[in-house]
Amino acid sequence: MKKIVVDILMFILMLLEYSRVYLPSEIHEIIGICLIILVLIHLILNRNYFKAITKGKYSFKRSFMLIINVLFIITFSATCITGLLSSQNILTFMNIGNLTTIYLHKIFAYASVIVLGMHLGVNLTKLFNKFENKLIYVIIIILGAYSLIAVDFWNHLIGNYGFSLVTGNILTNTLEYLFIILMFSTITYFVFKIANSNIN
Repeated sequence: MKKIVVDILMFILMLLEYSRVYLPSEIHEIIGICLIILVLIHLILNRNYFKAITKGKYSFKRSFMLIINVLFIITFSATCITGLLSSQNILTFMNIGNLTTIYLHKIFAYASVIVLGMHLGVNLTKLFNKFENKLIYVIIIILGAYSLIAVDFWNHLIGNYGFSLVTGNILTNTLEYLFIILMFSTITYFVFKIANSNIN
């Protein structure tokens, strides 16, 4: 139960972080700090997974999941570190005043969206398997693709501001990033499922 609550809170805060344009920078930083704390709690609650990494044999499924999980830890850690070093309100003593750090923070943050989607796609296979109607996957991918364009995701990913910083309001923006994450989750789920079935 604790894991579920922590995971849900983490997911909500992650979505809010991408609505920075609608929030005061102080709130963005506070949410970021809370998110870091929740992630640390998440890692502690899942410590048995890390203890078991060097044990047992590695099937394609287990190897694939490990790679995605490690990628997510790397991209998210880089986002947190560059975010802390870019603090302009709460942790000003950590601000190194380097525009490169802010630039990298943005790139890692948007890379984390992709890897978060992949992370959910391989770790929530049981949940995905419950959706027998394939139409829901098509709808998610279409909405996700539309949202990529609406928020100018790729320009954000390479560090540019893009042309669509504001898409209406915080609710619309949050839903767009939700569908982007779900789109990457869905694609990863099917790639993982097809690859795993072919190997087995």
